[in-house]
Amino acid sequence: MRAGIGTYILVIVLVLLLFGLISVGDVLSAVFYIIMGIVLLIIIGLLVFRYRMNRLRRDMEQRGEQYRTYTWGSGTRSARREKRDGEVTVQQTGSSRKKVVSNQVGDYVEYEEIREEDNSAN
Repeated sequence: MRAGIGTYILVIVLVLLLFGLISVGDVLSAVFYIIMGIVLLIIIGLLVFRYRMNRLRRDMEQRGEQYRTYTWGSGTRSARREKRDGEVTVQQTGSSRKKVVSNQVGDYVEYEEIREEDNSAN
């Protein structure tokens, strides 16, 4: 089994602690600064990501583009126009075709649903 770099660092730190070349406080402060550095990098990364997303959104709004939802039949830019509040539009999605069934399929049976009431006493 191979030892990783973390194992080597731990052994070196333990040897230095054993011979008194460094103190426990030095090790703890170094660990603290490493952890705080990682936390600081994460926070900076989140802020940069947020700034870039807001800038991208602002640029899209300035160019007149809106957030798009990818739905069926969204059409072209000319088809998308601004709607006023309360305006209703109806779009035909396709012509309805009559179902064509061969006469050889079977007989049509007309039926009527009958609801039976339960009259038994509990």
